[in-house]
Amino acid sequence: MLPLLLLLLGTISPSWQEGNATISYLTKAGCEALIKDPSLCECQDQDIKCETLQVNSDSEKLYSISCHIFDARGFGYIPPLKVGKIGSLTIQNCAIPNAHSIPNLITKLGITNYTELEVFNFFDPKKTDRAEVLQQHYTNLPGLSKLTILGFKSTLPADFFKNVFELKHLSLKGYSDLPATILHPLTNLTKLNIVIKNIQKVASQIFSKQSKLKHLVIDCDVKNSSVEMSAFASDELWHMTDLQSFELFNCGDNVPTDLFWKSEHLAYIGIRSNISYLHKDFLQAQKRLLTLRLERNNIARLPDQLFYYTPMLLEIHLAFNNLDRIQSGLFDKLKQLQVLNLEHNPITTISPTAFNTLSSHIYVGKLYPMAETAVWARTTNATICEEEYIYGVCIYCKRDEYIDHFADKENCNKPTLKAKEILAKKAQEIQLKLSSTPQEGG
Repeated sequence: MLPLLLLLLGTISPSWQEGNATISYLTKAGCEALIKDPSLCECQDQDIKCETLQVNSDSEKLYSISCHIFDARGFGYIPPLKVGKIGSLTIQNCAIPNAHSIPNLITKLGITNYTELEVFNFFDPKKTDRAEVLQQHYTNLPGLSKLTILGFKSTLPADFFKNVFELKHLSLKGYSDLPATILHPLTNLTKLNIVIKNIQKVASQIFSKQSKLKHLVIDCDVKNSSVEMSAFASDELWHMTDLQSFELFNCGDNVPTDLFWKSEHLAYIGIRSNISYLHKDFLQAQKRLLTLRLERNNIARLPDQLFYYTPMLLEIHLAFNNLDRIQSGLFDKLKQLQVLNLEHNPITTISPTAFNTLSSHIYVGKLYPMAETAVWARTTNATICEEEYIYGVCIYCKRDEYIDHFADKENCNKPTLKAKEILAKKAQEIQLKLSSTPQEGG
């Protein structure tokens, strides 16, 4: 018996529409409109059922293909359909096809035009027979803009992405080393999420052609600090002048001081890599920075001038570090700050004037009981809180301007989006202001 291939089709429109036409199959007539050869399939209970294929309606997606076999030949089991124009196509959990599979598949589905093609492949690392990339590379695929490949164990060849010139979003997360030049053909990438296990060998080469990146996430999968980020040259990101967000995970304990000096458009920086030290000029080019997330590192001290160049900051997250003191003047430039999280630090000393200029919400963790009597708490307009509401953790505050944002312990069993709404609104206001104001110095 031939393996079952499940083709999930969703819809956002009940009828054909000019320019963005889709076919509704929530009715039997709509279902029948998709079938090119009635002898191969029939419509039953709003589904298309074939000998080796079942088509179910899915209201969340336009069209997606999900394979129950791990063989590129599975595409051959799909009967001819009449899909027409679509906005996107997602191929999920199928073996990576060869150079001809996707174009042939598009033709067989009767797709006359598409604006976005996403190929998503997951390889279960626990099943060794399914953890290998079955085909060797992608060749030119018109319209291919998003690609996600997860869980592969075999080493990808350097020409794996040969001639995929239109690719803009890539997620590449596997269990093997990567060739230093594997990303070189992808000069149009704007978003990249990648695991690089051999960062010390490919640094300064692997991102050298990505000058258009706006969002970059790097995971080095280093379980200790023996491999340092110093493998990265100081100018590793300098050609990425449009970078808006950067995240770094598990890459060792040393981040170059001038890593972001040419990334003047960064609005989001997140680093979780056991770093222990930040230079006072680390953020000197980040005048547009809105969010800084440095949780779960090993930072013991913050330089006096660290936030001198970041007047737009809305959030600073420093939970789960090794901070033992908070000095005066550190946050004086941060007039926009909404959230300062200092939970889970062994803080013993806070300057009486450390928070004098803040009107934000400060999360102090175990120091919260001191808020009633401590000078640093009594001399600030900030709201002193115990814990931030993240992943089911409640918020307890000394002063409470936002009743629907903060709550007492006994009433804190339901999540609220108020905090995110406030921050999102502030971020939007700042971005609009920045975009309409000429930047000093060019």
